[in-house]
Amino acid sequence: MSRPGGHRIGAHHTILLRRLAVVVALTFTPGCTVTADTDFDAGASYAANCMSCHGGAAGGTISDLPPVHNANGHTWHHGDCVIAEIIRDGSGPRPGLPTDVPTMPAFDQLTDDQVDALIDHLRDWWTPEQRQAQRQTTARACS
Repeated sequence: MSRPGGHRIGAHHTILLRRLAVVVALTFTPGCTVTADTDFDAGASYAANCMSCHGGAAGGTISDLPPVHNANGHTWHHGDCVIAEIIRDGSGPRPGLPTDVPTMPAFDQLTDDQVDALIDHLRDWWTPEQRQAQRQTTARACS
């Protein structure tokens, strides 16, 4: 099995990836509960559930719809409470946006810790200045 960039994945990693795929599938299956001892991999969950619309660590622009979450986007302009609310509740059509912009489903089955892990995953893509500005926004908006 090959990864992006042409690197080979060994049999051990293939088994781990299959197990992770099962965990991710269970995590995002409505009505399914994930036990506390299940390791949540925010990067894998993002790749499986978010990347197809929001992109990855690079690319995109601040005006993309749906928005990219990396340093080229605007997600870092929002406080943690706003980002968490959108993850949990999703987002429907918004006035002023084209009608063909996809809406985001709710991921309300995620725990607070899982939502926090996803937000932390996004932060890894931001510049130090963006992370600092986002911390300040969170302090003002989410207290």
